[in-house]
Amino acid sequence: MFERDAYLARIKYEGPLIPSLETLQGLHRAHVMTVPFENLDIHLGRSISLDPSDLFRKIVVERRGGYCFELNGLFALLLEELGFVVTRLAARVLYGTEGVRPRSHQVLLVHLDGERWIVDVGFGGQGLREPLPFVVGLEHRQGPDQFRLATDERGEHVLQCRIEEAWTNLYSFALDPWLPVDYQFANYYHSHAPDSPFVQSWMCTMPTLDGRKIFTGKLLKVRGLDGTQELHVTNEGECKQLLQEHFGMTINDHLKF
Repeated sequence: MFERDAYLARIKYEGPLIPSLETLQGLHRAHVMTVPFENLDIHLGRSISLDPSDLFRKIVVERRGGYCFELNGLFALLLEELGFVVTRLAARVLYGTEGVRPRSHQVLLVHLDGERWIVDVGFGGQGLREPLPFVVGLEHRQGPDQFRLATDERGEHVLQCRIEEAWTNLYSFALDPWLPVDYQFANYYHSHAPDSPFVQSWMCTMPTLDGRKIFTGKLLKVRGLDGTQELHVTNEGECKQLLQEHFGMTINDHLKF
């Protein structure tokens, strides 16, 4: 099941649909501003399916979010439905990590008029101050002012973000294509391994026009131009209420709190 119009309504997109950079940027922005990055299913005792029909039901019909394999997986299908040419890639997350990490993050490469663009609606970026999404040109090596591409010692491309006047590595990636089935192993690890950050705690985050909302455990942080507001919750009921108010998600099952 894939209903294009329902998906576009879910992300509140009313712009052009002809494959172009303007359309790509508009879809990307609309998606990240309406669909949260979250891993609640793991803490609701549910398995995370990457089947397209399950992704559509969860994100569009049930108005939930997801993490990289879910969000970028479904967004790739929307882009292809609209006529974009998409190559699925895998990245090594560098932000907030140490040592060499395995390729465990899904990234999209969109081919458009002889140029290639890195597109990612599934990077949580809880620590990033930049509220707006990014579409970075592989040939231009540049996106919005806060983002750029570099090259590491292995020859992989490195996406960097300017944080507090310093360029910070977010993740590195190569250009060898991955198939949807290739993400199954990383998805299983992230949703089952005891040392996976997604198993250790639940999180929900989404950018706003002037900041970002970050909900982890018992603390909701709302960052904006006037600073950060912190809301501490003491029970499951308060938690579910804030998820509805700030992220538009209704959770009926028991959430480990």
